Amino acid sequence: MKKNIYYDELQQYDFPDGKYLERVADKFTPFIGLFMIKFSYLEHDLNLAIADIFGDDYHSTGFVVIEKLTMANKIDMFNKIYANLEFCTDQKSKTVLNKIVEEITILNTFRNNIVHANWQTLTKEGFVRSKIVVDNQDGLVKFKNVEMQPKIIRQMIRRIDKLLDHLYEYKEKVFNNLYA
Repeated sequence: MKKNIYYDELQQYDFPDGKYLERVADKFTPFIGLFMIKFSYLEHDLNLAIADIFGDDYHSTGFVVIEKLTMANKIDMFNKIYANLEFCTDQKSKTVLNKIVEEITILNTFRNNIVHANWQTLTKEGFVRSKIVVDNQDGLVKFKNVEMQPKIIRQMIRRIDKLLDHLYEYKEKVFNNLYA
């Protein structure tokens, strides 16, 4: 069990009262909103990185390809396409690609935790339920609780900002090698 994640079991009924959230919502909402806006920048840049493969000066075909993909599928497609481009051009920056993919995956998981959180379960310790899990062994309903505090959200916003720069630089390097 990670220190910022724990699971608890459903008792007979589940009625979170949300009283703590009512007191602290103003501290969270600006950071949640900014995170979601910044994440949309990241998803857009990932979309462009994929679309550019299908036509650098015409994104329509690329957007047709990614239209119905989930973010996880876009990450996978990006990874496979760019790994293939690196192989074809003998580039040696696979570790950079791996770091970018890992970082996008971490940020996507965090985004999912924010979006799917049951915010009325926010505790004074800064944990919120983010997922319902049914244990395959005993059938017990459990709740995944993740740490979610304004400082953590701010850290993730900074990670997005850094990643946007790395993604752009990486894509440019790959395309420069491809067309060199």
